[in-house]
Amino acid sequence: MKNREHKLKIGFVPTRREAFSHPLAFEQKKSILEKFRGFSREMDFELIDIEDLNAEGMLMTYAEVESVYRKLSSTGVDALIFPHCNFGQEEAVGRLAKDMQVPVLVWGPRDGRPNGLEWRPTDSQCGMFASTKLLQRYGVKFTYIENCELDSPVLKKGLSDFLAVVSAVKAFRAMRVAKISTRPKEFLSVAVNENELLEKFDIEIVPGDPMIILGMADEILAGDKSPMDALIREWTDAGLHLAVPEEKQYAMAAVELALLRFAGDNRCTAIACECWNLFAAKYGIAACFILGDLNDKGIPAACENDIQAAIASAVLTAAARYKTPSFVADLTIRHPDHDNAELLWHCGSFAKRLKHHKAEGQITVNGKGFYELEEGTYTIVRFDELSGNYYLFAGEAKSVEGPVTNGAYVWVEVEDWIKWEQKFIYGPYIHHVVGIPGAYGGIMKEFCRYTGVCFDHPDSQLFVD
Repeated sequence: MKNREHKLKIGFVPTRREAFSHPLAFEQKKSILEKFRGFSREMDFELIDIEDLNAEGMLMTYAEVESVYRKLSSTGVDALIFPHCNFGQEEAVGRLAKDMQVPVLVWGPRDGRPNGLEWRPTDSQCGMFASTKLLQRYGVKFTYIENCELDSPVLKKGLSDFLAVVSAVKAFRAMRVAKISTRPKEFLSVAVNENELLEKFDIEIVPGDPMIILGMADEILAGDKSPMDALIREWTDAGLHLAVPEEKQYAMAAVELALLRFAGDNRCTAIACECWNLFAAKYGIAACFILGDLNDKGIPAACENDIQAAIASAVLTAAARYKTPSFVADLTIRHPDHDNAELLWHCGSFAKRLKHHKAEGQITVNGKGFYELEEGTYTIVRFDELSGNYYLFAGEAKSVEGPVTNGAYVWVEVEDWIKWEQKFIYGPYIHHVVGIPGAYGGIMKEFCRYTGVCFDHPDSQLFVD
């Protein structure tokens, strides 16, 4: 089974061409390694180097590929970084990247000023051109950071973005989504092809029989009350007014704990749940706030059994490096006063951590969360399929003031709403989207390059007939 830990392991493979043995390449490697070790602490990833494989700790010959591959594959690295310390060894870079089958980052420090008629000692940029051409020959997807100084902010930003992409790709590959009960009958638009998701992307849909989930909840309700009490205290400590009767509070807590247990037992990293009838019929509660609270705990959860939304939610949460939860919303109505603004809304299933710091919040009698979300920039995505082709729409928006409404919501403004509306009308999308605080549009574009999903955005000319 693939490692599902959130912390990334990055293979650090500096390279130089063996024939160009100027000592500056080795000195550059030492400086680069020290810098990247600092980045690993600051950006919270594990750097796996090759210092123990040869005297210089660099990939210099094709013959060294095998030993580097053995080490990096045995440690389960999630990506490779190839700093070019001089021209680099393109055949070794290409072969290792092809064999490892993980995202690749290519970068080299900016070359120094030529010294008269002496041979230039590095030519790192020149080598990047050669290595990337070979990567293309091998069919290897890669990212590159422009040739820049070691202390340039371009390097730090580029590395941070690459890590976000790697995190999203890791979450997407070999994902397991818990499908709790069936979709609501009226929601034919959320139907998916489970076999195709498995065949194309290695995404498994794990059935959660409703009787098993309800049985787990009943068992929790009949047992020790302390886990449920702790969960209910979390809700009140978050500043939410509980209008829910006590017996329904315990039912909500029991259902949430049951879903957490099912996901954990079955190694699921996301949940899509029927939310109209299952828990209402048994306990008189809605699943809305429960699903939002699962998002709050790092388990992306989509309502109305929207599996595509659950997948997008997991990807977007990973792109944010698990620092903030995502939410599943309806594109609901246009703003009454702003033509380019829209209401992102749902019945009450947004993570409580996203609640506006000045907004009052409550959990209603039937278990729905009512509160406005924090102001700021949001990335909005939709992952969907038509005729066996998979698309990911991504755009960015800023929150604006708007009328108070029920449920959980945020009004957002975009540059040209009609472009967005046309995208969702002509498809292949529905009214469900996934949102997250922050700007991740560029990350989603790069994610699509690695996964084979067709990237779409408000200004693209893609229309599906």
